[in-house]
Amino acid sequence: MAFLRLSATVFVLLIGLVGCDFLVRLGEDLKLSADSASLGVGESVQLMVRQKASWFSTTPLLDPARTTYTTTSESALIVEPDGRVTCVGTYGRPQESAWVSATNGQRHGHLSFELSLLGPGPTLDFMVESTDLPLVPDNARSPFVPCCSPPLALREGQQMRFKVRDRASGRELTSSTAGTRYTLFFGSGVPNDTHPSIVTGGPDTLSARSFLLDDEEGVITAPSSLGRLNYGRVIVFFRNRDRVGWRPVVVVHR
Repeated sequence: MAFLRLSATVFVLLIGLVGCDFLVRLGEDLKLSADSASLGVGESVQLMVRQKASWFSTTPLLDPARTTYTTTSESALIVEPDGRVTCVGTYGRPQESAWVSATNGQRHGHLSFELSLLGPGPTLDFMVESTDLPLVPDNARSPFVPCCSPPLALREGQQMRFKVRDRASGRELTSSTAGTRYTLFFGSGVPNDTHPSIVTGGPDTLSARSFLLDDEEGVITAPSSLGRLNYGRVIVFFRNRDRVGWRPVVVVHR
């Protein structure tokens, strides 16, 4: 009996030592890894995903193109469709943590990241050329926004002209022909989500189908209607090679 009590105590202590993250990973069939799981604001890393063959071995995915990614906190940790991960904030705290999950068919897995304010920050700037933008409403000024980039506001159906510039050289890099790619987040943690309601439970009036970004013209167009939403928030993330930037946009009623 004493042995059983001792074994139970040891088991509880082990849970405390290894943490719930380890226990969650035991039930997953994808193994996610990266060169570093500690990122400062503005730092990026590429995820690598393999299929678990046993407790101690993995094999390459049969169809890696089917892999999709989700972040638990798009205001702190961005994941792009190709599995590139970037720290964009820590909610103002010195340190924070977030997960990125991967799904491939019926298989899934995750990797936990430790985030820090100590980093290079954004290296691309989002320059607004429109002069008739509304103020961000007080009720939309959430503390849970990315670091280093104040939110902008757009009315329903309004267009905003913008440019993306390299912060160091000032070179314009707005267009995809210059190598810049954009990823949008709508509260679900899924990049370029066309149906955020699957995760958020809210309406799909603000999604990758209705919030339109034209990189050739340098124009963002807000959806014509928010429906029953009081306002909607979008995080626009952009990358040009190793340079990154981001800007939150709040869509409000006319």
